[in-house]
Amino acid sequence: MLKRLLIIFFLGIIVRGMAQDKIRWSDNQKLSWSDFQSGTKPNTNNAAATTFCGISYLLNSPTEKFTSQQVKVEAFFVPSRSWARPDHKTDFVLLHEQSHFDIAELFARKFRQLISDKKMDAKALQKYYSKIYEAYKQYQQDYESVTNHGRIRDKQYEYSQKITSEIEELSDFKI
Repeated sequence: MLKRLLIIFFLGIIVRGMAQDKIRWSDNQKLSWSDFQSGTKPNTNNAAATTFCGISYLLNSPTEKFTSQQVKVEAFFVPSRSWARPDHKTDFVLLHEQSHFDIAELFARKFRQLISDKKMDAKALQKYYSKIYEAYKQYQQDYESVTNHGRIRDKQYEYSQKITSEIEELSDFKI
């Protein structure tokens, strides 16, 4: 019995530790340089910073068929996998990195919108997620290309405003 309690206790600590290493997107909280905690440099020498963010979903349904109310979708940022070059920690570079995280929220909302009126099973949910995730990756690539990784200031400001506007347009799908 004691062994089982210890195992449960340690699993709780591990799960709690994993949860603490994930920041959920919030319009009330922006990233700060202290959130970039990885000591591992990215593979490219040109990067000022690397933001590890994405979209996840959690299904909580005891039945085979379910609705979107049983699916929790969130945009997240992982500090332990995000890195910044000490000599490039400027407000402008942080704006570029925040926009990556904002794109994740934009596509989390698009995912919520896509499944909002559906009754589905796990296979259909995964199909919808794959569709959104492919569009998300393409949007991130386009963002990097148009802003030249945040090096073209006017394009960076323009894109950041565009992302914010698109997020606001999907306010019905905010959590």
